[in-house]
Amino acid sequence: MKKILALVLALLLVLAVAGCAKGGGTATPTNAPATQAPADNGGSAKAALPQRGDYAAGPAWSVETEPTKDNGPWAQSYAVIDALAEQAKAYDGVAPKFTFSLACHDPAESAPGEFLTAWANAVTIATEGAVDFNIGWSGSMSPTMASLDDMKSGTIEFDWTLPCYFKGYMPLTNVIQNPGLGIKNGTAGSYAMWELYKTNPEIQAEFADDGELLFVWTNCTSPLAYKGSGEIDGIASITGNIRANNGPAQGFVKEVGASVFGCPIGDVYSNVQNSIINYLVTDWHGIKSFALSDPGVLNYYIDTNIGCSAYALMANADIWGALPADIQTAIKSVSGDYLLNLVDIWSFWEAAGRYGAVKNGGDIYAPSDAFAAQLATAYDNVAAAWIAEQADPAVAQRIYDQAKELVGKYNAQFNW
Repeated sequence: MKKILALVLALLLVLAVAGCAKGGGTATPTNAPATQAPADNGGSAKAALPQRGDYAAGPAWSVETEPTKDNGPWAQSYAVIDALAEQAKAYDGVAPKFTFSLACHDPAESAPGEFLTAWANAVTIATEGAVDFNIGWSGSMSPTMASLDDMKSGTIEFDWTLPCYFKGYMPLTNVIQNPGLGIKNGTAGSYAMWELYKTNPEIQAEFADDGELLFVWTNCTSPLAYKGSGEIDGIASITGNIRANNGPAQGFVKEVGASVFGCPIGDVYSNVQNSIINYLVTDWHGIKSFALSDPGVLNYYIDTNIGCSAYALMANADIWGALPADIQTAIKSVSGDYLLNLVDIWSFWEAAGRYGAVKNGGDIYAPSDAFAAQLATAYDNVAAAWIAEQADPAVAQRIYDQAKELVGKYNAQFNW
């Protein structure tokens, strides 16, 4: 039934395109297989758009200072976001030819919220007002755990999702979640993830059957956080229920002998507050966005990165295939490589999460040398288990080794 609905939607879109094309020639949709190659980022639209390198970074930031959007390295990405919003105003009076649904499980006031709003503005500019999006924030358009299937069926047309939310989907993409990679920040992780996608047909193939991938990046670092009465000094103290995403993050939970506890991010607050969740693996952005550092919720944060998760921006394959070729090209010109201009925003949200945790009386602490050694061993074991469980362990090993090399490269480049 869902497939029939998707085909009907695609047919209606083709008819709409034909109607819009009257008097100006026939628009020819392209039906090339989705994501067989990375997004083409060429075209004149890209050259006219703001670039991160056009702006200066802000002054250095420390956890004692409240972060603003212009007082850290992230100032460049926020300058691009502001410039896109200003440029998009030129098309305020233009009636869009296409308005698409776009689902997002995060609130509008979040890093994904800022990212998607900026991308929508960029699409407006690149298509000269022809494309607009109706964005459903906080899972309002599609439940968090259903959005990928809803996008594939055509119930929603574009989706912002975490592959790791859906067990069994895109397992090689989840390589980036391995804690042993040592990702230092969301910029380094995002650059590494996007390069992994562009250079590995095996990762591209994981998206090809599900829709048109427009970008894949990572969130910021994830401490091991808990509500407690003091610091811990070893893995033996990590017990009880741990909420973590599918993939290597849950592999860590199993490695330390704790129990995986699954629940939507919106339910974490009460479950931590009521001591149902004993430890939490989520990024600093999630801690900030969902107020998890409020008094009575999280108050201790082990300053180690348990992993960064991949986020994907995708379009329904049938809807995408029915779009005119010039519209596809315009959208891709502000997707893919261009979106690397925005990835610094994760560093702002990490800084805001850290600042809020300390302001609310929380304790962010580094593990002792002995504890760090235990964690390093656990991380190695998680990676080995992840590699062994993949369909082709040799391919997984190659991708893991490449991920580690890329993370080292981009950690050095974006050493914040």
